Amino acid sequence: MKTATITTREQHLAKVQLYRWYQLYEKEINEKRISNQLEILADDIVMKSAAGEMKGKENYPERLKVYEGWKNAHHVENVNVTNSEKGLHLEADIRYQNIRPDGEKKSYTIHYNTLLNKDGKNLPKFSFIEIAPTGETTETFKDAYPENRTKSLMHYWLASMENLDGKVEPFVEMLADDFTLNFSTSSPIKSIKELETWLNGTPLQLKVSSHYPENFSVKTIMKNEYEVTVEFDWKGITKDNKQVKAKTKHIWYVVDNPNERFARILKADVSQIEPFEIIN
Repeated sequence: MKTATITTREQHLAKVQLYRWYQLYEKEINEKRISNQLEILADDIVMKSAAGEMKGKENYPERLKVYEGWKNAHHVENVNVTNSEKGLHLEADIRYQNIRPDGEKKSYTIHYNTLLNKDGKNLPKFSFIEIAPTGETTETFKDAYPENRTKSLMHYWLASMENLDGKVEPFVEMLADDFTLNFSTSSPIKSIKELETWLNGTPLQLKVSSHYPENFSVKTIMKNEYEVTVEFDWKGITKDNKQVKAKTKHIWYVVDNPNERFARILKADVSQIEPFEIIN
């Protein structure tokens, strides 16, 4: 496949969908959550796995019945996203663990080979998913839902920040009703209107914005509440072609309704590790 350059935004968008894919299997499967899952699949998706080949997303819900009563965990080890003529090509290596209704425990290493359609505006959709076991492991089951849930939120947040179009709409479903954003370079932001004003300020002085997450960790505070700690290595190019950089640490308090597309940020505290700097 011929490859082209890829933006960090495209990589974030593909990762949003990868991490969302695993979440359905890691909580109780219900109609609302199946509906959210179908939304990440192209109508003519082709899926290949040990369970056989499936064509067309209308056939997908039937495949889920086998997982009733299972506990599943998908620990993502490596993700690589490239641009191809057919869309975004995403490969991932994961460690998959399950506990079946009869108590039997299994764990495998698995390779994912996927393609996502992109239209430039919305989240891309999987058009092809190939799942191939690469080995068997012996591991203690560890819940992966908190990490997959909050990483999909993080990548959607970063992709939306990198849009640089001043539009606040994507953030609405990522923020709790009474949110507070304590950005290190502004007074606290506590409303969608204030966030819109901020998005139409400094970010619009940029023509490129790229975030590279590092040192991600998540801990469960209580049921459906998480604390996320992550550092963002940030690079940008201003509209007058100056290269700029900064590094920040984010601590997010996240609340989760598993039936929604995304968890929501209740509070974000941002501190500077390396302040904004012009490189050249």
